[in-house]
Amino acid sequence: MARNLWRPSRFGVPVPVIAIVAVIVVLLVLVVIWVRGGCQKDSPEQPDVGQIPASGTLISPAPGPDTTAPSLDLPPAADQTTAPAPPPEPTIYDRYWDAGRKAFDQGDYVHARQQLSQSLKGLADESSRKMIQVQLNTIANELTFSSRITPGDTTVESYSVKPGDLPSLIARKYNISPALFLKINNIPNDRSMRAGKTYKVIKGPFNVVIDKKAFRLDVYLADFYIRSYPIGLGVDNSTPTGTFVAGPKLTEPTWFGVIDPTTGRREAVPYNDPRNPLGGYWITLMHLPQDGGKKTDYGIHGTNEPETIGRQASHGCIRMRNQDVAQLFDLLAGGQSRITVITD
Repeated sequence: MARNLWRPSRFGVPVPVIAIVAVIVVLLVLVVIWVRGGCQKDSPEQPDVGQIPASGTLISPAPGPDTTAPSLDLPPAADQTTAPAPPPEPTIYDRYWDAGRKAFDQGDYVHARQQLSQSLKGLADESSRKMIQVQLNTIANELTFSSRITPGDTTVESYSVKPGDLPSLIARKYNISPALFLKINNIPNDRSMRAGKTYKVIKGPFNVVIDKKAFRLDVYLADFYIRSYPIGLGVDNSTPTGTFVAGPKLTEPTWFGVIDPTTGRREAVPYNDPRNPLGGYWITLMHLPQDGGKKTDYGIHGTNEPETIGRQASHGCIRMRNQDVAQLFDLLAGGQSRITVITD
């Protein structure tokens, strides 16, 4: 007789039922394993349910080494900033300079001198000043120091020599030095001038502005710049300020700067003595007539110590290079040329 499979087992359940249930359980386990494995390959790792914060709570990052780049004070990128500010409007002195350069390039030296001299009054930048001065020096060589008379130049005129005229008389009439009158007209000496001949004369006087701060001496004719020269000044700011007039002018001056220890008097040191520091020329500074008109102890002179130009090294006088003071000596008219000393 066949064995009855459906009889209850010792667990009280028929054996076939137990087998079927076991098979089903195994199949379910395999399905779960397959589903979890395949999904983890295709989707990001999910956080543990217990670590998920409540809705609306911010997640603080885990602490770790500070890898933030240091903050650099860099300008913002060009495309993130506002448009750059427009350049400043040119000043009146910039406009004078521009007009002067155009006139200079066109050969209109009369108009160029007027414009460039005005621009020089207001431009403090030294490089700009030097460029303007180069052009004005060229203009002065043509308009002032040549024998030619340029139409429209109000600082010069022609003069017809009369019988009995002397260079000194003509120069005194126009407030210039006789040496300058002879030089610009290429006249070798007084005896070479002829009555009836026409010569060029400059309507002086030339005047001087000394800028102590810049160690610079500027020469003007009327309101027009002519020349600049470097200078030396007195120690401890001893060069006096104010306005003076050019007094007596001396060539090969004697110096009275040495005190004789035996007499207590100042010793006269002649021009060719190595102890004489004055060079070949001396221009006295005199007080203005309204200030008494007396001579001061100061003057403009050359030097045997050119290395002191640009420094405070004298006893209060204005030192110049010997070749420069020789030019100035011919420009200034004694008793007429003004010398203004300023501090800035």
